[in-house]
Amino acid sequence: MTTKIAIAGAKGRMGENLIRSGLSNQNTQIVGVFDVTDIDETFLKKVGLPNTVKTSQEESFIAADAIIDFTSPPALFSFTESAVANNTSLIVGTTGLEKKHFKLLEQAGKSVKVFYAPNMSFGVNSFFNLARKAASQLKSFDIEIIETHHRHKKDAPSGTAIKLGEEIAEELGYSNENFNFDRQQKSEERKSKEIGFSSIRGGNIPGEHTVIFHGDNESIELTHKSYNRKIFSDGAIEAANWLVSQKNGLYTFRDMIT
Repeated sequence: MTTKIAIAGAKGRMGENLIRSGLSNQNTQIVGVFDVTDIDETFLKKVGLPNTVKTSQEESFIAADAIIDFTSPPALFSFTESAVANNTSLIVGTTGLEKKHFKLLEQAGKSVKVFYAPNMSFGVNSFFNLARKAASQLKSFDIEIIETHHRHKKDAPSGTAIKLGEEIAEELGYSNENFNFDRQQKSEERKSKEIGFSSIRGGNIPGEHTVIFHGDNESIELTHKSYNRKIFSDGAIEAANWLVSQKNGLYTFRDMIT
């Protein structure tokens, strides 16, 4: 079965990656692309799309089985509304989401199929599994997470780093209250059940994430490195193909790969 997909933020770097991944996947057909600025035939020709594809949000939600969104948190208010109104599946890879955005996704999942992952890489999501297993065996070790991204990334720490921390916290029975994002604001010793985060920004690095388990006399590091953004766009396309055959609900990569 061919999945008809439309891509939000098509003019952005991830948007163009998603177009390339969609065109190269034999199970998908790109029926819509849209952005905050108009899309003309020059852009369609540049990315290899016919001039018959839809180029507005409204038309794209009507034509597509699934919309893929890597744009910005504020856009979710409009996208979830359009998804429910048109019974269109929604795949969200946007990071920097707050509680109000997750509530939107949960609410939309009652009426349509929604998939959320701060990182769409199959390797990263396997990395989460490895980190959980390591945490289960290294419960007395101090845990630090370091993430590195390109200079253009706005949110810090990355959504992937936070998700990594949440996966470990769940395994250990912790919560987000155990997270420490900024030690500069506190003059105190490290707490025993703390999960620390550090962010580095520079160059054109697609993404690197390391979790370090520090013991008194030894340490263990697990690292995932992204060399090309194609891993994220390919993963999002596969998520769309998987999602359209599911029941209504809010899904994550753990549902998809387990």
